[in-house]
Amino acid sequence: MMKYYIQLLQGIISNFHLQLLFFFLCAFLTSLFLILKIRAIAFKLNIQDLPGDRSSHSAPVPTFGGVAFYISYILMLFFLQFFDESQLSLTLLASISILFFTGFLDDILNIPAKTKLLGQFIGVALLMSQPDFRILSLYGFMGVYEIPLVASVAGSIFFLLAIINAFNLLDGIDGLTGITGIIVAFFYSFMFYQLEYFYYLCISITTIATLLAFLRFNLSEKRKIFMGDTGSLSIGLVLGLLTLKLMSSGSAGDIALNFDQKQLPLLLIAILFVPILDLFRVMIIRALKGVSMFKPDRNHIHHIIIDFGFSHRKASFLIGVVNFSVALIMFYVIMNFNMVASVFILVSIFVAGITLLFLMNKNKAALKLKIKIKILMLRMFFYIW
Repeated sequence: MMKYYIQLLQGIISNFHLQLLFFFLCAFLTSLFLILKIRAIAFKLNIQDLPGDRSSHSAPVPTFGGVAFYISYILMLFFLQFFDESQLSLTLLASISILFFTGFLDDILNIPAKTKLLGQFIGVALLMSQPDFRILSLYGFMGVYEIPLVASVAGSIFFLLAIINAFNLLDGIDGLTGITGIIVAFFYSFMFYQLEYFYYLCISITTIATLLAFLRFNLSEKRKIFMGDTGSLSIGLVLGLLTLKLMSSGSAGDIALNFDQKQLPLLLIAILFVPILDLFRVMIIRALKGVSMFKPDRNHIHHIIIDFGFSHRKASFLIGVVNFSVALIMFYVIMNFNMVASVFILVSIFVAGITLLFLMNKNKAALKLKIKIKILMLRMFFYIW
C-alpha cells in the first residue's frame, strides 16, 4: 500500500498539470485553515470592525482576513524557489511584508493617509531593484517604444501605487475585491501559462486559491470576516506586479499570446476594467468637488449599485460579470482588429460605463430628493392637523 502511494506521489510530481492542481489545493486548504484560526483569535482579542456611518454591517465583524493572504504568499514563495530563476522571491517577500504591515497598522490604528501612502511607496520602490517589474517599452503602443530608465522606474511606481489603491478603494462591500481579484488572476494565469512563466503562474494560482477560501467566509452570514487593508494592499501589490511582468514579456508575447504585443496594454486595461474605472471616476469626482483624494465617500461603483436595492452578494457578482465580460470582449477584439479599432472599442466601453453610472447616480439622487420632499410634506400635513 505504501509503495502505491509513493508511486502516486511521484506521478503527481512528474506531471506539471497535477503539480498545479496540487499547488492550488494546498493553497486553498491552507487559507481556509488560517482564516478559521484568525477569526477565533480576532474574537478572543476583540479585534473587530465596528459598525459606523459608512458601514453596511450592523454587528462587529472580525477583520485581518488579509493575514491569511500574507502567510499563504510567504509559504508560496518558499516552495517556488525551484522556479525562481531570477532570484526574485526575497524582494517580493520584503515588498509584500511592507505593504502587509502598513495595512496592519491602518487596520489597528487608522493611520493618516499620507503615512499609509509612504508605506506603499517604500514597498513598491523595493520592487524597482528588479528589472522584471519595470516597464521598459510599450512596443509601439500609441507610438511609444523604448522608455528611459528614470521614466520607466517612475512610471512603474506610479502604476503600482494606482493599482494598489484601486483595490483598496474597491474593498467596500462583501465579495467585491475577492471576486475581482479572482477574475484578474484567472486571465493572468492563462497568459502566464501560454508564456510558460511558471513562477508567475503559481503566484496567480495562489491568489485565486486564497481569495476563493476567503470568499467562503466573506460571503457568509454567520462566519463573516473582512480582509481589511492587510488583504487589499497585499492583493493590489501582487496583481500590480503581475501586470508589470506581463508588460515586460517582450516579443515572447507575440508568439505565445497570438496577438500583436503593442495591443497588450489594451488587454491589461480591460482585465483591470472595474478597478481602473472606479479609481479614476472617484478621483475626478473628488477633484471637481475640491475635496482630498484620500477622503472617503460613497461615490464608488458598488455604492451606486447597492443604493438601487442590490444586496452585497448580487452587486459583487454583477460587477464581476461586467469585468469578466469586458476582458473577454477585448481578448476577442485585439486578436481580430487593428490597434485603432481596439482603442476605439475600449474607449467606448469606458465611456458607456461612466455614462451609465452617471445616469444611475443621477436617478438615485432624484429618488432621494423625492423621498425628502414626500417626508417634508407629510410632516407639514400632520403639523397643520
